[in-house]
Amino acid sequence: MTYSVKDILSLVRRDARFDTKLVNDLFFEGTFIDENSHHFVFDNLVQWLYDRGENPDDFVERIVKRCADFEAVPARSVLRSYLPFVSQFYQTKDVRALCLEIIPKRYPFLINAGILRDTIQNDERTMYFTFQFETPGSLVSNPMRWALGLFRIGPLLLNTPAYEHMGYVATQTSFIEALENRVPAEMVDGNVYIGDKLVGRTTTFGECISEYGFEWPRASEREMGCVLALEDIRDAKTNSLLLRKGCYYGTPSNILDARFKANVVTQEPFLKLMSSVVKQEFDVWQPIQKAQEQLLGAMNDSVEVVYYKSDDSISVNSKHLMRNVPARILRNLLREYTATGREEYENREFKRDPSICMDPLRPNFESRLNRVIAHINGTEEKDGSVSEGVKKFFEIERHRRGGFRFLPKCKIIFREE
Repeated sequence: MTYSVKDILSLVRRDARFDTKLVNDLFFEGTFIDENSHHFVFDNLVQWLYDRGENPDDFVERIVKRCADFEAVPARSVLRSYLPFVSQFYQTKDVRALCLEIIPKRYPFLINAGILRDTIQNDERTMYFTFQFETPGSLVSNPMRWALGLFRIGPLLLNTPAYEHMGYVATQTSFIEALENRVPAEMVDGNVYIGDKLVGRTTTFGECISEYGFEWPRASEREMGCVLALEDIRDAKTNSLLLRKGCYYGTPSNILDARFKANVVTQEPFLKLMSSVVKQEFDVWQPIQKAQEQLLGAMNDSVEVVYYKSDDSISVNSKHLMRNVPARILRNLLREYTATGREEYENREFKRDPSICMDPLRPNFESRLNRVIAHINGTEEKDGSVSEGVKKFFEIERHRRGGFRFLPKCKIIFREE
């Protein structure tokens, strides 16, 4: 609902594992997504957002809002998950506190989950909640933004205002995973540096426990090492917050803090949820179903590209396209694209390849790239006619100086023989 089918195609074509079965499994209620697929989907999604210049945290904010409006979550599934707790929500004095208290029962994949501290001062309630992933990073490399989004949705689904604040002070995610390959960092003598800037230091989980004065049931975990972030670190391109100052990374447990006005209740917490069950069947899911069908239809389109080593040529759907240096440029590009899903390229990468630019002093790569683009668009014949190109399958866009972008328009099956 946020992106066009064309946009989503650029995501699902990053990797061949995005097949129609997986896309269907992601869409339909009741289907099972294994851990490896879950990890693969979410990591690709995050990198796709970064490639587009979008902040993944802003993406989660949009998802939270859409879920609160029941535009992106099946109301029937939500209602089923709350059924064992319906009577508690009609009896509670604080809906938002109860949403946190029942998390261990609603999300059984969390272990050692529970409330560490619950205090009320001047009508403001502060709750610290802890939980562990049995295998950190098994579902997604950096899970905290998704966990925060998941927990924050709870009150919104029950016709109750959002938490005024929810964040985390400790996470099982290591500082390297939290940086998401956006910033190079190194550790020297127990200190973490980005360039010459000191951004973190090693410590133990016990320091975190002592700083907040928590009672901790598992004494052995206090001695486990972690990294304390000394600065906020943001991604230069998207302004995404990568490291949060004062947060402990690589800890044995996750610790979240929620601050909100105490004793907020609603007379009918399930009213909005119940009405959405009916509304979704007709108003919401039909356009989503249509978009899903369009996506699957587009995914089924494919083109076969073959590089032949014997005569240094490339064919597209068994039709000769180009040979020699232009063929090698396209070959190298497709090798990288089909392996990693990468679409942005620098000219200098190809200039360094002696099979493409034999004279490093006069590489003349730009003219060679122009020949590739001409073949893709359709080359002009001697009689003045233009041969059929292949730009309905893919294109190359020279969108900036010193670089270009590969634009796939369908699934590309590439091989060399």
